[in-house]
Amino acid sequence: MEGITALDYILLPFYLWLIYRVAYYYRDKFYPEGHAYRPYFIPGLTAKIFGAIFISMFYWYYYGGGDSYTFFVHSRVINSTFLSAPDTWLRLMTHQADDQNLTDSMALSQMYWYNDVASYTVARVGAFLGLFCFTQYLIINVLVAVISFNGIWLLFICFAQQYTHLIKKIAIAILFMPGPTVWGSGLYKDSLCMFAIGCLCYSAYILFEKKNFRFILIVLLIISILLLVFIKAYIIAMLLPAMILKIILVYKKKTSARFGGRVKFYILLGIMSIGAVFAAKKIISSITITPEDVIETIQHQKDYLLRVSLAQDGSAYNLGDFDPSINGILKMFIPAVNVTLFRPYPWESKSLIQLFNSSESTGVLLLTLYLLFTRNPFKTLKNIYTDPNLIMCLTFTLLFAFIVGVSTYNFGSLSRYKIPCTPFYMLFLMILIFKDKPEAKTLETLEEPALNHPLT
Repeated sequence: MEGITALDYILLPFYLWLIYRVAYYYRDKFYPEGHAYRPYFIPGLTAKIFGAIFISMFYWYYYGGGDSYTFFVHSRVINSTFLSAPDTWLRLMTHQADDQNLTDSMALSQMYWYNDVASYTVARVGAFLGLFCFTQYLIINVLVAVISFNGIWLLFICFAQQYTHLIKKIAIAILFMPGPTVWGSGLYKDSLCMFAIGCLCYSAYILFEKKNFRFILIVLLIISILLLVFIKAYIIAMLLPAMILKIILVYKKKTSARFGGRVKFYILLGIMSIGAVFAAKKIISSITITPEDVIETIQHQKDYLLRVSLAQDGSAYNLGDFDPSINGILKMFIPAVNVTLFRPYPWESKSLIQLFNSSESTGVLLLTLYLLFTRNPFKTLKNIYTDPNLIMCLTFTLLFAFIVGVSTYNFGSLSRYKIPCTPFYMLFLMILIFKDKPEAKTLETLEEPALNHPLT
């Protein structure tokens, strides 16, 4: 089964024309001339589309496949039944295939990842998009990039509303970081996760902090959570507590300024804590996976990726065996966070793609060192303590970077797995570094920029 074909190149200009026509209409309608967000909309979309085309072509012509191609193969198998056996197509799309049915069985025999819910979810998304583009590999990747951009754009709006004097820095952190732009754009789990993360943060911000309760935002919140649960549940397991902590701190700041506010805050905190305990018990009782299973999975994944890395491209790193004890976690915490955020170092790069990844990690490291050595540490700690957004970003980054660092052991895989925390860590750095260096404000930034957005 072929990946990129001549039909891809024939259809690509038409789909790009259609996408940009809709994008320019949307931009002109919601972000007219002079609007603070307008300069970043089309460039942000273009970066995602370019990232999808680049990584699709790179993996197809250089490696002859990759995960994106395997997802596509599953998508094409699903859609091959659309006209000849629509009942089979529906069962495949709903993950209800009957192996006693001949057509279902033939399709299942060609899909290695059918029983992997996370991977098969991505394949089903690809199959659905394929209905609108003749199931062509390059076009599907571009459409996924557009979907991913929509979530990332909402994440940008979420923070741009709160830091109207730092919109350019927010755009760099969220829209234009190389890793998320490339690895979070094609037909990958990570692209759909980035979409869900952006939608989740935006929906929670508008619903619970701005108290603008709209049905579409509730639906978006639920879809985002379900998408993350199906594809990469560990992301929601670390992001949701950080977001809840932020919401609690926001309410604390709002209520502490009024008489009796602190009492109300602690009552609210107690209610939310009790609710969280009951919810956690309910979730745990409905899941058969135990903490021992999670540790065993981390160990197996680490061993597998390390073995493959050493046997193939030599892009392995080794932090030692994962010890789930308190002392073991503390011992490995800093090395794991370091490898996720700041490695591979330039001298560890053994291929062109690793050199690309190291350029981003080196830039992040230099920015971190700039913050540490040019800013008053006491003022920095005070800024973190008084800003719920910074606390959320740092909490999620550290938790996520640790889990990814101790379970990957391969720089190639790490470059993809770490992208959910990249925007949050970059936001953390940008806000702390440039908080006291405001950009020039336009009329729109001084007003309420997101009032023009269709979801607010």
